[in-house]
Amino acid sequence: MTHRLLPACVAAVTGVALLAGCTPLSSGPDASASATPSTEPTTTVLATAPAGTPDPCAMIGAERASEILGTEMSAGEFDAGVSSDGRNICEWRPANEEKSEPRLQVEVNWAFPDAAEHRALAEEVFGATSDLDREIEGASDVYTSPGRRTLGMTVGDYFVKVSYIKPKAKKKVALNACVDAAREIAAGLSA
Repeated sequence: MTHRLLPACVAAVTGVALLAGCTPLSSGPDASASATPSTEPTTTVLATAPAGTPDPCAMIGAERASEILGTEMSAGEFDAGVSSDGRNICEWRPANEEKSEPRLQVEVNWAFPDAAEHRALAEEVFGATSDLDREIEGASDVYTSPGRRTLGMTVGDYFVKVSYIKPKAKKKVALNACVDAAREIAAGLSA
């Protein structure tokens, strides 16, 4: 029953995070809103994984991500909006900001590490999964989604999910990228 609630919880948290980004920081009689953009320079602070937790962004550099995805990629960015106390998520995007794909997303989850439950949830949502026919050193319970664009596995006390995001890519290209990234993550978690 718990695995059925997970998508609803994720959707709710994502919705709250998106709404939070649109909400003014203060309210009340002294607060004011303006539709005019500020001319003041702003500083963007990139989020990072909390100290003492596995950081998938640190396990794959921009150069290696570029090799895996076949295009120049920026450094991975920690996604604080969907990460939580029990999982860290990182995403790599093309260095050319005009391109939105391919992207790579990696989740390292220690709060819900049971790969069998993740696999059952994936099958419920996407259809039959498949065992991977390749070895990933340090990993077990490795499976892929029907489209071969997502790979799940157990590495030690962690569940790891790797997703290749480029809908029109061939399944073989997507799977190869997932496997290469999974190997990097498994090696990083085993170190």
